[in-house]
Formats: sequence, C-alpha cells, structure tokens
Amino acid sequence: MQNQLIPNITLSNGVAMPVMGFGVAGLGTGPEFYTAMESALENGYRFFDTAPFYENEGEVGQVLRTCGIPREELFIATKLPNACHAYEDTLKAFDAALKNMGLDYLDLYMIHFPMPMLGLYQEAWRAMEKLYHEGLIRAIGVSNFQEHHLNKLFETCEIKPHTNELECNPYLTVRPLCNFCQDNGIRVINWFPLGGPREPLVPYPVSDFKPLIEDEVLVEIGKKYQKTPAQIALRWAIDNQISPIPKSANPGRIRQNREIFDFSLTPEELARIDALNYDRRFGPDPNTFDDMEMG
Repeated sequence: MQNQLIPNITLSNGVAMPVMGFGVAGLGTGPEFYTAMESALENGYRFFDTAPFYENEGEVGQVLRTCGIPREELFIATKLPNACHAYEDTLKAFDAALKNMGLDYLDLYMIHFPMPMLGLYQEAWRAMEKLYHEGLIRAIGVSNFQEHHLNKLFETCEIKPHTNELECNPYLTVRPLCNFCQDNGIRVINWFPLGGPREPLVPYPVSDFKPLIEDEVLVEIGKKYQKTPAQIALRWAIDNQISPIPKSANPGRIRQNREIFDFSLTPEELARIDALNYDRRFGPDPNTFDDMEMG
C-alpha cells in the first residue's frame, strides 16, 4: 500500500483535492510529529491540514518543503486566526502564514471559526476572495460554519466557500448541515472523524461517553470487510462525500487509516451507521464559541 497516493476529488472550482487528508492538531513539534509526518507522506497522504493554534504550522511547512515531493503534488491547508477577521487583519494573517510555512501560495485557506459575536466573517471572506483572485490561494473555505452562518455569508460573497471543515462522525452526523453544504457545492471536511479523544475534552464534557471506535455496529460491519472500526468510520465519511482528516502519531494506524479504498459500504450499512448519531459534540459550539486566542 505504501507510495500509492490517496485519490483526488474535484472541488467546485475545478481544483483537485485528495479525498482524505492528514490532521496535525495535537501532534506538537517533537519527534512524534516528525515521525507522523514522514509516515503520512510514505503512505500516500498529500493533503495536510494545520492552523496557527496547533502551534506546528511552520514545522508542517518545513517538512513539506524539504520532503522531496514536488510542491504541485501537495495540498496544504491552514486557517485564519479568530482574532483576525477584520479585512486588513485577514490579509496580514495570510501573509504571516505564508512566511511561517515558507510557501508562495496555499492550496486551501479557511476561516477557523465564524466568531459570530465579532460579526466580521463577511469582511474576512472579502479579503480571502481578494487573495484567491490574486492566485495566492487555490481554494478558500470555512471551518465550523453552521447553515445560518453560511446563509449570511452568501448575502455578500462573490464566491461560495469551496470547503467547510466540521466536527462530524457517526456519533455527530450533522446530516442536515452536510446536505446543505453539498447542495451548495461546498465539500465537507470532517475533523474528529474517529469520534475524538478516548476521554471527554475539558471544558467540553459530554454525558454518556463511549468511544466510537469500539461501537458494536462498526465492529460488526468491520468483520465483514476485515477492517477495523476506525476504517469503517472513515469509509462512512468517504461514501457520504465527506473528506476525513484523521490524526495519528502511530505509523501503523496512519497506514491503516488510508487502507479504505478497496471496499465500499452498502446503503443499508450506511443507514445503520447513520442511526448511531446522538449529536455528541466534543469540540466548541460554533454558535457561542468566542475564544480569541484559538485559531
């Protein structure tokens, strides 16, 4: 399986994007980070998703600049900090991201959170459209935007987002939002595609905690295909036209996560997995989140 590239899908503007990416949130910048990045590259990952808040944006850029893979074969994404939604601040933040990563352009730049209490994401989007027209970004997107945030953006935007990165998995299917995005030509990228950490995050605890990757339905379906529950969860996303960005520091799991392109789930199996949804959100609520330091 090594060296086989992950297949591409085509965004609404015609840009090719790998159907699955590699997330680096929480990997830090130590030896574990570099081992994970090397393993991901060896196993055909070409889409890498970072953000200033992850505190490894520069290291991601350094690894990808020096990995020996032509720049045009890589798909590099980062995000706009929450405190930088004003028009000029967006332009400055983007310039800082390019310099930090040592790149001439980005493949995807996203507004990290809508920050509705600021009321400036339309302004940030206008700046991102400018950068897109200048050829500095190949695709522009949002992250954690709900339907009403998108509708407000549609009131003033020239270009609809090409992507929306959401917390989404079989325990949090956000089906209406995913359908809305797909109806508007917006590719959904899902973070926490494997259900999130094995222990509830603080300060976002949940009740009735259970690890998604131990779910009996995923275990049962996995036995049919000789796949792990994690692989079934990732395939569920792919078969729903969603692009997962799993994170792992374990080279074996990094390899396993990409070994999901030799089977498809049946409509009945997809429906069984959909039925697991109980709206369990681990991350921040995009409607109320106001942390200016994050992003």
